[in-house]
Amino acid sequence: MTTTNIPHGKYHIWTVGCQMNQADSQRIQALLEELGWEESSMDQANLVVLNTCSVRQAPEEKAHNQLALLKQAKARRSDLLVALMGCMIGNQKTIDALGKRYPHIDLFMKVEQADILPRFLQERWTPVSGAGCLDIDFLPDDETASTDEIPAFDELIPPELIKPTFATSFERDGKRTVLPMATVTQAGKQASPMAIVPKPGERIAHYPTKIDPLPVSPTAWLPIILGCNKVCTYCIVPYRRGRERSRPIDELMVEARSLVTKGAMELTLLGQTIEAYGLDLPDKPDLADLMTSLSEIEGLERIRFMTSYPRHMTDSMIARMAHLPKVCEHLNIPVQSGDDAVLKRMKRGYTVDEYCERIARVRELWPAVSLSTDIIVGFCGETEEEFQHTLDLLEKIRFDVVHVAAYSVRPGTVAARWDDDIPLAEKKRRLHALEEVQAKIALEINQAYIDSVEEVLVEDTNMSHGRLQWRGRNRTNKLVFFPQPEPENTTGPKEVKVGDLVKVRIERVTAWSLQGCAIAI
Repeated sequence: MTTTNIPHGKYHIWTVGCQMNQADSQRIQALLEELGWEESSMDQANLVVLNTCSVRQAPEEKAHNQLALLKQAKARRSDLLVALMGCMIGNQKTIDALGKRYPHIDLFMKVEQADILPRFLQERWTPVSGAGCLDIDFLPDDETASTDEIPAFDELIPPELIKPTFATSFERDGKRTVLPMATVTQAGKQASPMAIVPKPGERIAHYPTKIDPLPVSPTAWLPIILGCNKVCTYCIVPYRRGRERSRPIDELMVEARSLVTKGAMELTLLGQTIEAYGLDLPDKPDLADLMTSLSEIEGLERIRFMTSYPRHMTDSMIARMAHLPKVCEHLNIPVQSGDDAVLKRMKRGYTVDEYCERIARVRELWPAVSLSTDIIVGFCGETEEEFQHTLDLLEKIRFDVVHVAAYSVRPGTVAARWDDDIPLAEKKRRLHALEEVQAKIALEINQAYIDSVEEVLVEDTNMSHGRLQWRGRNRTNKLVFFPQPEPENTTGPKEVKVGDLVKVRIERVTAWSLQGCAIAI
């Protein structure tokens, strides 16, 4: 049975987590749309895909809440399938534990296995005599049921091959979820009431590439390296996403061109440690080599990338990226802490001095670059003095943006064995104290943009005090807002639309954004 025979249902993809998860969800969405499935709300969907995150406790708790709600929904509906993907999927032990806790999950799937979805839907989503879509567990036992509309197959599969063909599929109520139950058509041929012919054989997990992207917004994600080889003691990602695997440049060029054809003007290259790109490929291309190739794509205006790791950033790589006109002047380089003892407990692999030296070198080679970072407060054993060192680092480096999170224990990590000895109230106090310092720094940095003219890629609209505003970002990743130009404004653009590159004169700033007026497209 080919994918064109798969009946069309409705799907809903629920996503939490980082940009990588968003990119993975877009990939699954494109695959389902290609199969003819229709996006809908969760309560109307026949297939619900939960794309999960385990980096912090809060998103994982949200996923558990959704799974509890879906358990109730499956008790009411026989036409509902549930698939789980993302960082909550780990090794087989993790899958077994989740399957035992949530037996209503039909499929556990990593994004590398997304190409099994068509087969899964063939086996689990099939109309019976035009009466709707039923799982085999709910088929009637009436032998007089009509089989006129059931496709026949010529050869009955031997019993020893009749077994669930998904290593991550689970049984429900002691019954196998995929079973070809033989009947006889009027022509005397063997037929299955599910119209399914199991095709035994190994499924080789790989990053699915033969997926035509949907029409996209002006900005799109392009995952270029999957997994992580680092062993940070607080982080679950390497255990859930595996070791680093780079995608070949040729493969990425095909996908990038497709995204641009579908409407993307800006691509953000994604990886947990993105400068590690290519280290595992035969010809050892680096991130700058990939960006050089991507820069040749006509219609691609901007290239961004995240997330960086200090030890992988060579001078050559930085210098070459700085001289590529399409590469935007922004770098996200997590520091996590400003104290050497904490960094050692985190097993980050660098000292504060080494980090500062790398930042100084980046600014020397790429003077226009803006910087963002990630910081964890309240990590195991963090003293008040160690936290103060982090505040001091903010004052020294003066990041444009700081993403701060309070430490939460991730089961399965090294740090999970340690005492989480910082009270939640103290973690929140430190988080707010850091945000207050950073807000002051960011406001001072942004004030330098007043009266400047910034190139803004328009991404969307929003309403502010009843007035339409356009929203976009400049090349240094600053969020920019500007109103719809007045019709009588003869010097500015007559009409603005999503995807336009607009020149905006900055008139006001906050710590988080720039505001101004459009002067030209």
